[in-house]
Amino acid sequence: MLDIPMAPDYRAALEAVALFDASAAGRLIMRDRDRAALLHRLSTNQIEKLAAGDGTQTVLTTPIGRIIDVLTVHVLPDEEALLLITSPVQREPVYKHLRKNIFFNDKVKVEDVSERFAELHLYGPQVWQVLDVLGLVQEPRTQNPEPRTLSELSLFSIQRVTHAGVALYVAPIKGFTGQAVALYVPMDQKAGLCAALLAAGATELSAASYEILRVEAGFGSYGHELSLEYIPLETGLWEAISFDKGCYVGQEIIARMESRNRMAKMLRGVRVRSGGVLTPGELRGEGKDAGLVTSVADSPRFGTIGLAYVRTAFAAAGTMLIRVDSEQSVEVFELPFR
Repeated sequence: MLDIPMAPDYRAALEAVALFDASAAGRLIMRDRDRAALLHRLSTNQIEKLAAGDGTQTVLTTPIGRIIDVLTVHVLPDEEALLLITSPVQREPVYKHLRKNIFFNDKVKVEDVSERFAELHLYGPQVWQVLDVLGLVQEPRTQNPEPRTLSELSLFSIQRVTHAGVALYVAPIKGFTGQAVALYVPMDQKAGLCAALLAAGATELSAASYEILRVEAGFGSYGHELSLEYIPLETGLWEAISFDKGCYVGQEIIARMESRNRMAKMLRGVRVRSGGVLTPGELRGEGKDAGLVTSVADSPRFGTIGLAYVRTAFAAAGTMLIRVDSEQSVEVFELPFR
């Protein structure tokens, strides 16, 4: 246990279990024969080889390799469909983008189910203990053999379960410092499931504490680190990119950047060394433009920190830069903060 002052919900995410209502994210369902082929040709990762119950992350990109959104993709285990999770503000743009790219001979249906299904996240080392208390019952898969226990599910894979007669989905996702799980449940059952999770030992996570944890972990947020200004490799989204899948929209730019190992900028952490306020804005180093602070947070563990796109020449850990407007000195860190 860390012996420093911190909010109870923040501490729970690090040492026990914290419950976050992530229902602001978009949830889209893709059905019909060419659902995987469509997403495969529009995004960076391997989609067509995913089997029922599998999952991954992929990036929708423009023809010049810029980020439209980072999607979490689950292949539903009980029906022939993909469940796509979008950033909150990109729900409608992603929906329109997918529909716009359905060609006349494609058999694909895209449905926005964001209002029908809620999304709850659990963070912390005791995630699986809390879910064990709920007594979730796994439903058999028709294709992939089910894991012996839910805790054996691989990252982004998905399993249908029941709780108190209600069907829902469980999927491991990236955590801030360890275990994390997403639960997808009918919207009218969200309140009951939240109550059960809190009774089982979870602590409700506030938006403010979530934001601190997000910045500490180096997770991008749309409108800050994720936007049409940036290319996935600059954001560090290597695991969401397949370099041997063949053609997709934006592939040429991303492949060229990877093969030449030449990035103009990289997502890094920055920290104020001697206290003070940090705000988003431009950074300078050696009298030159050095980057841009995109998110800031006051961390109980790391102090005043932020995320920043830093030009490659200044991206080494330990480099000192200046926040232009405030003349505040900041130090560059590799992510996540440790």
